[in-house]
Amino acid sequence: MILTACALTDIGLRRKNNEDCVFADPDNGLFIVADGMGGHLAGEVASQLAVDTLRDHLPPRTSVPEDAAICLQQAFLAASRSILQAATADKSRRGMGTTLSVLYLDNGIAQLAHVGDSRIYRLRGTDVEQLSIDHSLVAEQERKGLISPEDARNSQLRNILLQAVGLENKLDVFRLRLPLQPGDLFLLCSDGLSDMLDDEQIGDLLRRNLSVEQTASQLIEAAKTAGGRDNIGVVVVKIAD
Repeated sequence: MILTACALTDIGLRRKNNEDCVFADPDNGLFIVADGMGGHLAGEVASQLAVDTLRDHLPPRTSVPEDAAICLQQAFLAASRSILQAATADKSRRGMGTTLSVLYLDNGIAQLAHVGDSRIYRLRGTDVEQLSIDHSLVAEQERKGLISPEDARNSQLRNILLQAVGLENKLDVFRLRLPLQPGDLFLLCSDGLSDMLDDEQIGDLLRRNLSVEQTASQLIEAAKTAGGRDNIGVVVVKIAD
């Protein structure tokens, strides 16, 4: 299985600092997007702590046990503890947290683990699908049929999260295990992208069959053209034909 990947992040057009942290390691099949939140600079600390903890708790894939899902769950809990400890040690960082979306690829299998409202998409053939679910108030209302997809997209409450890494010791980590196919293209992104572009616009960019570097760059530029209200983090991963 040959992987190519590109991780890019951009401050956007309105923020003064970048709280998104992205990571791509094709050799070990590990890809991460984290979107931090909190007080002054605390979001940056939380997202970086989450990424660093994931890297430390997931050894090279040649030594990862068969049940990678359990490893991912444990790594998420370790990341949450690290952020909580850092927040406890510094009053200015209390309440900081982060979204965390992880894609781990090995032996023809994709393992997904996710908390928050960053997203993981897959392009297979011409079909684009959001594989993760948003842990947000508006997304939960939409899933229950209380509001329409259009109302959800335009809601002023769409950024209220139901859970994030670093706020509590307990986490309900969304996990998914899927077989890979040659040609699969994955996108991990912060809401700085998905709030600016709808799924159809994202799909159009993913279908262009460009290099992962060009795809990532064009996604960020499209989000900035649409307003760039937030930091934008993207990781694009392609499974070679």
